[in-house]
Amino acid sequence: MIPTPRLLWLGVLLAASALPLAYNSALFVPWLILPAALLLLTVFDWLSVRNIKLAGTRSIRNVLSHGQWNDVGLNISNTSKKNVNLMVHDLHPQLCQVRGLPRKLSLPARETTRINYESMAKVRGQMNFTGIDTQVSTVLGLWYRQSVLPCKSSVKVYPNFKNSKLFGLLLSKRNLDNMGVRRLPRPGEGSDFHQLREYREGDSLRQIDWKATARMQKLIAREYAQERDQQIVFLLDCSMRMRHQDERSSHMDDTLNAVVLLSHVALQQGDATGIMTFGGVDRWIPPAKGMRAARRLMDGLYDLEATRELPDYVQAVEALAVRLRRRALVILITNLRNEDGQSALRALQRLKGKHLVLMADLRESDLDAAIKSEPTNTEEALLWLSAENYRLERVRQHKLATASGAKLIDVAPRDLSADLITRYLAIKRLGQL
Repeated sequence: MIPTPRLLWLGVLLAASALPLAYNSALFVPWLILPAALLLLTVFDWLSVRNIKLAGTRSIRNVLSHGQWNDVGLNISNTSKKNVNLMVHDLHPQLCQVRGLPRKLSLPARETTRINYESMAKVRGQMNFTGIDTQVSTVLGLWYRQSVLPCKSSVKVYPNFKNSKLFGLLLSKRNLDNMGVRRLPRPGEGSDFHQLREYREGDSLRQIDWKATARMQKLIAREYAQERDQQIVFLLDCSMRMRHQDERSSHMDDTLNAVVLLSHVALQQGDATGIMTFGGVDRWIPPAKGMRAARRLMDGLYDLEATRELPDYVQAVEALAVRLRRRALVILITNLRNEDGQSALRALQRLKGKHLVLMADLRESDLDAAIKSEPTNTEEALLWLSAENYRLERVRQHKLATASGAKLIDVAPRDLSADLITRYLAIKRLGQL
């Protein structure tokens, strides 16, 4: 039991009422009535909530979206025979922001009420709600009883896929254009016939099977084996190079969004997708197809965070070579530094002997801002010069990577999704894999 400010003020008033006793001691016996009355009131009030019993449950989805408000419900039951006034607050994870709490309510005897509030997770990963905190006020409001109702919930916070409604329409030219994705014209078709399917926008007229079209009364196209049953493997850097935080989001958040979006496109194309991480986090999800593969990929990615370790590109490539036997499109996503150049080049040369390699090198927004700025003093001029020297060295490293046989994207994290999908579709249509 915890005293309320009301009880503390009554104690102050009682002490103030004792001041006249310093001038007239005859008032002492009558004055004793005041502390005796206050004592009786406090004891009575303390006993008023002795038999109050509460129970609580929480209603929350198993999967929440990072950075989005999600609905949470609390069911509070008063199993005792007395009405209670209480304050309710959910013991949510520290890295969650809530609105709608704490909540004051009056709960009749033998009744249950529901409290709805909203929670927003600031980070991805596993989060635990440990209980429901309640503060029951006494009849006179001199005390309140604080207790935690046992109610544990474990949820997964996934990357924010608020644009998931576009997933089923990603192959539509209109929606791809809205995302900044460009479809490239297709110069030719594969050599091995795979199946007949409905004509899709962007298909070559040479693919149309006119006999099947006449029979089905709609355009039917031939699909060739080179379009399907290929492997897309992400080689994801989780080292300290990926710890950079822009104003909008982190490099890792933008990367995971891009990986999931491209995986969805690849799975719709009939390709298998997988991922391997390095740089302090060692995860391997073998390439697979279908919706189960999409769910497994999501479950393996949602809690990834950048570490404080340095990347070892050569070791990562050697580990991938052991795990990945079949030729694949290997997409290396990293934030390359000048001191990493030689290691990354050796890794790319090791990969290109068997696989088609695409490296996405994330470009920090601070670099763009520094280069675009116009110096007005010596300090700003030195900053601009340092940024320009870094950019030139970055360009040199990219030329070496391209000369080694790798395809390269120099991209800001916010544009990674659109650029990766564009490049993937180009590789598919050119039959390069």
